[in-house]
Amino acid sequence: MHNGADFLFAKEEKKRYYAQIMTNTYEVKIKKLPRSQVELALTIPASEFDATRTEAIRAIGKDIELPGFRKGHVPEKILLAKIGEGTVLEEMAEIAISRTYPAVLLQEHIDALGRPEVRITKIAPGNPLECIITTALFPEITLSNYKKLAAKENTVKMEVVVTDDEVAKTVQQIQMMRAKNEAQQSGEEFDEKAPLPPLDETYVKTLGDFTTVEDFTTKLRANIEKEKTREAKDKKRVAIMEAIIAHTALELPDVIIDQELLRMEDEFAQEVSRMGMDFAAYLKAVQKTKEDMHKDWRPDAEKRAKVQLITSRIAEIEHIEPEKETLERELAALRTQYPDANEDRARSYLTMLLTNEAVFQFLESQTA
Repeated sequence: MHNGADFLFAKEEKKRYYAQIMTNTYEVKIKKLPRSQVELALTIPASEFDATRTEAIRAIGKDIELPGFRKGHVPEKILLAKIGEGTVLEEMAEIAISRTYPAVLLQEHIDALGRPEVRITKIAPGNPLECIITTALFPEITLSNYKKLAAKENTVKMEVVVTDDEVAKTVQQIQMMRAKNEAQQSGEEFDEKAPLPPLDETYVKTLGDFTTVEDFTTKLRANIEKEKTREAKDKKRVAIMEAIIAHTALELPDVIIDQELLRMEDEFAQEVSRMGMDFAAYLKAVQKTKEDMHKDWRPDAEKRAKVQLITSRIAEIEHIEPEKETLERELAALRTQYPDANEDRARSYLTMLLTNEAVFQFLESQTA
């Protein structure tokens, strides 16, 4: 059966493919289902169904070997006696539907996702083949006035302040780290109650490009401010997108949420691996299954999918694209870091990331 490609990048490719195979008009009844799904009651003419018989028998027979005959060379009559007429009809239906389904999607202007579910309702030689196909749809997105919503959120100012206590606490953490390292190097047990070593000029010079303790604390304060500014920016972006999501009509099919769950699983597995633990071992340690994790992650997966669909739609409406020079520079850097990465997937991934960033910058620029 036809497999839908990644839901963000396959729409134009599918249209071109369908155009190549669209030759006939088919009888089909359409019924919309919840969660962005559709049911197609399809009738394939008897002439098309029966025309697949030779191909079906050849496909079945290529792997069958009987005494006295080479594999794939069993005479048709003997082969049919061995496998039965029902097996041939099932293979004929598989071939006929796999050819017809893409054409029906084009005929009915249906933007399908993923692998469809097929149920045969009528099958017999010399008769039309009837079946019911259920498939997920690329969701319709009815956007709100995202510019106005973004402008409203942009009026909320987030003040970034770094207090002396925050600097002092970070300095204390660095002193604690120094004490632990010195205890480990000397083979002694770390004493949490012992006085912490001073943050002196000699030590701060080992931490980076610092000339004095005052220079270190000044730059430390600047770094804390930079991190808090980044956190405030992320918080603002979340507020903007949540406001847009709340005013957007968007029903996600399960296939999109499932794709996002698989991405989240892959990200989490890599994170666990960086901590030196196998994902399966982690699941065993926390006494959970992948299904348990997916259930816990599902609300976040749904939100992530909505964010991506909405940002992609805004980019389409506003004609927002990443700069070609930036894309090529980032792609070259990715090739250096991951030389075995698939070129097309790497380009699609970076295009998505850079487009998302450009969309958020666009939303952040909106004013009342």
